[in-house]
Amino acid sequence: MTALNENEKSRCRRHLGYPETNSITVYAMGTILPMQGLFLLESQMDALSANGADRVRQLIDVLDAMEVKMIKAACYLTVDRIGEIQMRPAGGRQGTDLLETEYLRWAKRLSDVLGVPYYYYSEKFGGGINVKVGR
Repeated sequence: MTALNENEKSRCRRHLGYPETNSITVYAMGTILPMQGLFLLESQMDALSANGADRVRQLIDVLDAMEVKMIKAACYLTVDRIGEIQMRPAGGRQGTDLLETEYLRWAKRLSDVLGVPYYYYSEKFGGGINVKVGR
């Protein structure tokens, strides 16, 4: 099997931070903006070699597994020790922060294999287009 199926393409979009829209345009502050990155991603996913498609499948499997680990780790965010319950202090990096860092490392590898940028405006990559309104 060489070509990515629609489910695999959707997983690539999700892991690279692209919105799951049917159009390659979005609105930003009332203006239509073409999502050039999404166009590139779609083109590259359709042009993958057999080996490239296999590598992409491996990477999206790793990223899916990382997401599952982050979801499972969420229940351990506040408790540091169970015996004589001790709550974890709010400062410092938590296990989920480390998982998130590792997730981003693998997402960037997926970006490299596909030869496309991750979606700059995605919150997971530190972007975002939210503008503070008010004083």
